[in-house]
Amino acid sequence: MLSCGGSGGSGTFPTPGPGFSLYAMTISTGAPVSPTFTPTPKGSPTHTPKPATPTMTPRAPATTTCVATTAPSAAPSPLAFNVVGTFTKYARIQYQDITAGPLTFWTSSNNNVLQAPPSGPLGGLYTTGYAGCVCILASNSGVSSQQVGVGVGVDDCADNCPPCPTPIPTATATAKGGLEPAASSTPAPSARSAGILMWTFDPGAELRGRIATGDDGSIYFITRDGVLHGLNSAGKETMRRDADGLSPAVLPDGTVVAMSSRSELAAIGPDGAMLWNLEIGASAGPLAATDRAIYASAGADLVSVSTSGTLNWRVSVGPVTAAATTSDGVVVGTSRGAVTALASDGAVVWTFTPDGGFSGSVAYADEVVYAGSAGGGVYAIDLRTGNLIWHVNSAHAVTTGPAVAPSGTIFAGSDTIYGVSADGQLRWKDPTLKPGDAGLIALGYDSVFDAATGDVGAVLMGDGSYIWTSRSFGKITTAASSPSGMLYVGTSTGRIFAIR
Repeated sequence: MLSCGGSGGSGTFPTPGPGFSLYAMTISTGAPVSPTFTPTPKGSPTHTPKPATPTMTPRAPATTTCVATTAPSAAPSPLAFNVVGTFTKYARIQYQDITAGPLTFWTSSNNNVLQAPPSGPLGGLYTTGYAGCVCILASNSGVSSQQVGVGVGVDDCADNCPPCPTPIPTATATAKGGLEPAASSTPAPSARSAGILMWTFDPGAELRGRIATGDDGSIYFITRDGVLHGLNSAGKETMRRDADGLSPAVLPDGTVVAMSSRSELAAIGPDGAMLWNLEIGASAGPLAATDRAIYASAGADLVSVSTSGTLNWRVSVGPVTAAATTSDGVVVGTSRGAVTALASDGAVVWTFTPDGGFSGSVAYADEVVYAGSAGGGVYAIDLRTGNLIWHVNSAHAVTTGPAVAPSGTIFAGSDTIYGVSADGQLRWKDPTLKPGDAGLIALGYDSVFDAATGDVGAVLMGDGSYIWTSRSFGKITTAASSPSGMLYVGTSTGRIFAIR
C-alpha cells in the first residue's frame, strides 16, 4: 500500500510458544491491526500444512494527507509504523508485534530516512527532514514484509509517488521450521541485495579486523578476546579456537589460515584439526590467499607461504596496508608509498607511486590494477607493464576503495562516493553518504555496500541509485561479501548481520 500519513499506536500480541516459526510479516502505519486468532482444530494432523493467510480486522484506508514538512530544512516529521509477525506451528497460527524486536531489520529506499524504529508506545518511528517518496521494508530471519510506500511533504502523494517494487519472495521454510541456506554460486547478472536479514550472531566481543568468507558461505573472524570463530552459511558456529593477529584467510578447499601466536602462521582444516604452522615473524595475519599461496606482511617484508606450509619467499617492500591477488602473483600498497606488483616467484615486476603516495586499497580485475591515492583520485594501472591507463581525480585523498564490481564499475570513497566506468569515465558522485572506516564492499553484479559515517549502511547500484539504506546496524566496523552475494556486516558491539 502507499501510505501518506498515519497515527501512532501500540498493541500487545501473544508471544509464540516453543516450536513456532516466523512465517510472514505485515507492516503498516498507525495502530497495529487486530488479528483474528485461528483456533487449532481437534484432531488436527501432525504434518505441517501450508499456513493460510491470516485474517486481519480491516481498518480505514490510508488517507492522502502526506506527512507535514514545509521545506527540506524544516524540523523532522515522524511517521509511526508497526510490524506484526505471523508465527506457525503445524495448523496453529499466532501473532506478535515485533516492531522493535532485536532481530527485526528495517531498510528504506531513501538515505534521507534518519531513524530506525525505536522501542516505545509508538512502535516503529521513521523520521525525515526531506520531501520525497520512500519505500520501507522490515525483515527477520529471512522473512520479509511487503514494502510500504510513504510520501513526505509531497502534494497528493498517492498520485505523485510511484508504487513500491513487487515484494521479494521470503525464504523457503524447511520441515523443521528452519531456513534453507542461500546457494553459494556466482550471482546472476541481475542479482542484487534485497536487504533482507537472514540471521545475526553475537560472539560476545568486538571484531579485531576483517571477516573472511569461504566459497561455501562460511565466514571466519577474530575477536578482541583472541578467539577465532567460524560460522556456517546458516549462522551456526562451527569453529572456536585461540588465535592472534587481526584477520584470517580462507583457502578454496576450506582451510583457514590465521596467526596462532604473534609470529606463527597456522592452517586449520574445516574439521578444526591443525594442519601445519610456520614461523614468519611478527605479523597481523594473512592479507590475501589463493589456492597456491598465502601472503602476509611481517614488518617491512612481504611473505609468501605455500598452502602446504613452506616459505616460498620474503621480499622487502615496506609495511603493507593492502593487497590483492592477481593472475600470477600479488599487488600490494604501502601507506603513502608505492603500489608494487610481484610475480608468484617473488620477483618485483613494477612499482608505481600515485600522487601523494598510495591510500585506500588496491583491487584487480581483467589485467588492470586499481589503487587509491593520498593526493586524490583513483589510478588504473596495466598489470603487465605498470603503465598508467587512466586517472580520475577526487577532491581529497581516497580513504576507502577502490572496489570493483563484476560489471566493471569501480567505486571509491573520498570526500564523497565516486562511481567510475571501466574506461575511466566518472559516471556519478554522491556526497550524501560519505564512506566510513569500514569502507566499500563490491556486492552482486553491479552494486556496492557503503558502510557510511553516521551509522548508516547502504547498497548502491552502478548508476548511483540506492537499492536500500538502513540504520539498524549501529556503528559498522567491517563488512564482507561472499561469492553467493550474501553481505556480512560487523559492528562495534561484535554483532554480525547476514543480509541477502
